Amino acid sequence: MNLSEEKKKKIVFKSWAYTITALIFFFPANFLPMMVTGEMGKAEENTIFSGVVYFFVHGDYFVASVIFIASILIPIVKIVGIVFLLLIYHFKVEEKRLLGINIYHILHFIGKWSMLDVFVVALMSSLVQFGFVAFAKPGPAIIPFALVVIFTILATKNFDTKLFWS
Repeated sequence: MNLSEEKKKKIVFKSWAYTITALIFFFPANFLPMMVTGEMGKAEENTIFSGVVYFFVHGDYFVASVIFIASILIPIVKIVGIVFLLLIYHFKVEEKRLLGINIYHILHFIGKWSMLDVFVVALMSSLVQFGFVAFAKPGPAIIPFALVVIFTILATKNFDTKLFWS
């Protein structure tokens, strides 16, 4: 089934729009504090990267790796992957079509797991509430991060691999 030219333009425009929007929100998601924690009245704001560094320095290499992969690497891979798909279409690189379809399926699969970080912050915020003694709450980066996840999912879902064949 071939796509009409109007349908192709709409798919490509929306995919670029979602991807660029995700890229814009990626920066505040990584530079603003993701979580605010505190104990004995002292609050500490942590970005995603400072959390990775904290766990790495304290010997929790597995936790540091999981946070780095899930919160920094995967969003970058998703954005770069979608851009790659769009560039394959724009430049009609026929020998990369099968690679593009495989990338699309990978992006579609990992999109389901992208909200894990938001879930962890929400869970920590609800579990660690001991008043003055200890607390954890979401930081201002939680909304841009959630938007990065949402817009990369929308960009992937909007993209149609039939573009490669029409």
